[in-house]
Amino acid sequence: MALTGQVAIVTGAGRGIGRAIAQALGGAGAAVAIADIDHPSVQATAEVLAAEGMRTLALTVDVADGTAVQEMVARTIEALGGLHILVNNAAICPLTPIEEISEQEWDRVMDVNLKGPFLCAQAAVPILRQQRYGRIINIASVAGKMGSLTAGAHYAASKGGLIAFTLCLARQYAPYNITANVIAPGPAATDMTRDWPEETKQRLIERIPLGRMALPQDVAAAALFLASEAAGFITGEVLDVNGGFLMD
Repeated sequence: MALTGQVAIVTGAGRGIGRAIAQALGGAGAAVAIADIDHPSVQATAEVLAAEGMRTLALTVDVADGTAVQEMVARTIEALGGLHILVNNAAICPLTPIEEISEQEWDRVMDVNLKGPFLCAQAAVPILRQQRYGRIINIASVAGKMGSLTAGAHYAASKGGLIAFTLCLARQYAPYNITANVIAPGPAATDMTRDWPEETKQRLIERIPLGRMALPQDVAAAALFLASEAAGFITGEVLDVNGGFLMD
């Protein structure tokens, strides 16, 4: 699944799933723009990939800021020579119960998890459409399909919206040879869940037939497949990576 000569943007790539996806795409030959709101983590990921011989660009970006997103795409094209793959991975996941969610918290979750992918896709699509080739991969969640057992309702709602948005992208841009797909991980062992109570994590693991939480590399392998020519006839798909947590 070689990606030689292609350029990817991965948001939320400073750590966890985003970093694993950036490594997988870079390992397959793509040049990778590493975007994250946290500057130190961006630099750390860039150093890891550079040490592995990959061509990278480190960008500190708030995906909820439309101007910053446009600059991200422009800088990627200028520095790396194009754009072929967009992975919208950046997200936040508060655990706040519904009755305690403030308007400000609701809005911030929607801004990062749903408006961010919209802004990134909106900035990238003109380039992908003009060259009549592109891959858009949005990282949602099993919570967007079945509601959340642990994360907040605003997180689940944002991920459900992201799935619907991806289907719209898939339908509208298929004539331009642009595919748009979703990866919906189940509970994953990442920095996002590291501080969850152990009893909560164990309760989730007991519901996973394969007996463990997802690893970042599990999701990265799915992203690499969807970015490759092997997935050229797949669009509008929601690919579950959840160890059997949800079977549908």
